Amino acid sequence: MKNLQSLVLSLSLLGLLAGCAAGPGGAKKGAAVEDRAVERWKLLIDRKAADAYEFLTPGYRATHPKDQYAASMSTRPVLWKKVELMDKDCPDEDTCTVRLIVDFELRIAAGVPGPVSSTDVQKEKWLRIKGQWYHLPAQ
Repeated sequence: MKNLQSLVLSLSLLGLLAGCAAGPGGAKKGAAVEDRAVERWKLLIDRKAADAYEFLTPGYRATHPKDQYAASMSTRPVLWKKVELMDKDCPDEDTCTVRLIVDFELRIAAGVPGPVSSTDVQKEKWLRIKGQWYHLPAQ
């Protein structure tokens, strides 16, 4: 009986240590959909499109090369500034629509002094695949 108790205690401690190793705020397997959605946008805001690519569904990544995605996201005339979760709607346990409020600046055209600031609501479809949430782009 004592060996069983020691084994259970050891396994519990290993689980606790593994949780600590993941660190606070890091992308963890099984993270909530709203956390993943905000984290992806924060990467885009920080101009880390190659890292944000990893949040896209495996099927999308299989048909869209990482370098092309990163180049496309990095050369847009928009500069994302801030993201905030608005809400989510999950019709089942593996599908959610997440709405995010995104502040941005846009360079319009020659002759317009400086960028134009605005806010937009982004509506995104997210799928849970093998315990992890991924964004499925509309295109």
